[in-house]
Amino acid sequence: MAQRVSIVTGAASGIGRATALALAAQGDAVLVADLDGAGAERTAAEITAAGGVAVGRAVNVASAEDCEAAVGAAASLGELRALVNVAGIAADPDTVESISDADLERLWSVNVGAVFRLGRHAIPLLRAAGGGAIVTTSSVHAYATMTGNAAYAASKGALVALTRQLALDLAPDGIRSVCVAPGSVDTPLTRRELARRGLSAADAGFDDSGSTTAIGRVARPEEIAAVIAWVAGDAASVVNGTTVVADAGLLARLV
Repeated sequence: MAQRVSIVTGAASGIGRATALALAAQGDAVLVADLDGAGAERTAAEITAAGGVAVGRAVNVASAEDCEAAVGAAASLGELRALVNVAGIAADPDTVESISDADLERLWSVNVGAVFRLGRHAIPLLRAAGGGAIVTTSSVHAYATMTGNAAYAASKGALVALTRQLALDLAPDGIRSVCVAPGSVDTPLTRRELARRGLSAADAGFDDSGSTTAIGRVARPEEIAAVIAWVAGDAASVVNGTTVVADAGLLARLV
């Protein structure tokens, strides 16, 4: 059998890095993609040091050329079976009145457009392999958000809708499409967003003393990665066209 291959974007750190490691632990060869090429190579090196197969690559998911090249590089590793879209950015400021056109277009291009750019090249390979999965990281902000988060929340909501559409369009080819929507996760992106809002880790419950989640703490990247890796694998064969909310019970609380 051909080597099973997964592409993971945003894999230099946080959820993306943890996902690349989790998929490699399941036996996948991983194309580790990130705008931070050095970080992508570090993640790939971790995988190879543990006996896995991985290639780190600098990829700007806002670039059509980079996306095409990344999928081509993944194909050289074996049989593409999963495209995992983790790369995402936030904007500052982010209200309808304040965000500039340039910042809006960049955020939308990275958070949503990248799924189109990568998908148009990955889908034919997934089809040729007899099926696979497209897993996209949304957010609880698709369902409940906060002030000053307009473009980010809108982009995450769009991914939920796009996931449903892909599931319908690609089901005849054996390709599943699933969203994973994390809540608060202790990642570099989340900590940067907290700093932008003038909040400390303690203010946000990152020290487990003030978390509003049902389990009393925020999630670790490895916990979200475990969900993504399961969804991307054959064990989740009936999970399609839906969003798996992995929020530690954040949305369950009314007040």
